[in-house]
Amino acid sequence: MQFSPRRALIVVASTASGLLVTVACGSPTGTTAGTDAAPATAGAEVNTGEGIPVPYSDTRFHYRIDGPGHMTANPDGTAAYVGPSERIEISVVQGSRASDPAAMASQDLKSLAASAAAFRQMSSPAKLTLGGYQVTRFAFTWNAGTSTVTGKAIELTSVRYYVSKDATTLAVITYGIVSNQFDPQGADDIVSTFKWQ
Repeated sequence: MQFSPRRALIVVASTASGLLVTVACGSPTGTTAGTDAAPATAGAEVNTGEGIPVPYSDTRFHYRIDGPGHMTANPDGTAAYVGPSERIEISVVQGSRASDPAAMASQDLKSLAASAAAFRQMSSPAKLTLGGYQVTRFAFTWNAGTSTVTGKAIELTSVRYYVSKDATTLAVITYGIVSNQFDPQGADDIVSTFKWQ
């Protein structure tokens, strides 16, 4: 069989679309500048799976972040981007639960262990400083479904971050990418762009 650039492009496009598991629904509570199909620029990373950052501002909860693609505000108050190999979701917790990020992270770990397919904890909740905020984070791998192209399980490595605004408002940011492209510094770099406004 002869190599066909057209056939290779079709296979790549099919593979990419097969990795898309869910789609975010939109509502007018957030805005994204640019598109997730921006052209590559000089100095951009190659073969990491990470998209070119796209600024997103949430007008409901008043924060901004440079997402890995075009993020969409959802009716439930979350904002998300789900791409072919990379995804991010942000939810905001308000009230007394927001006052203890470490306790929330521990509870989320228990819930994920019971509900996420093929869940494996990679790190325990730990505190660090990102983007000028004290953040709690932990990492895990899980099965995000089956590729419609390859029929194989899609393993994602995800990192969940808890970023407090004050004692009653907390952002929960979950970033994930296919495990063979995971870079812990890349995940931290995305979340370090998060700012409360």
